[in-house]
Amino acid sequence: MLIDLFYFGVLGICVLMLLWFCTMPPLVQFSGAVFGIAGAALLATANPPAAGFAAFLASNICWMVFSVRGRLWGLFTQQIAFLITSVVGLWNWWLGPLVLG
Repeated sequence: MLIDLFYFGVLGICVLMLLWFCTMPPLVQFSGAVFGIAGAALLATANPPAAGFAAFLASNICWMVFSVRGRLWGLFTQQIAFLITSVVGLWNWWLGPLVLG
């Protein structure tokens, strides 16, 4: 149950970041990098994989906001693909088992 609350918290933070960071491009860029590094570290260690995918999701959202503001469409396209893999990872490791039992 505690892990589920952690994941809901990370997803909530993602939404808040999207709203708050829309006016702060340098902070979005730095946050995208930090969440990306955290996601890689979480997946590389013995933590539940869903934590890494949740961090990657936060990173994807930051980079998408940054790329739209900077009109960096190649980066935006890449982040759409990465966002899909993050959602699939969250489904496979957290939401799917939670919903389907």
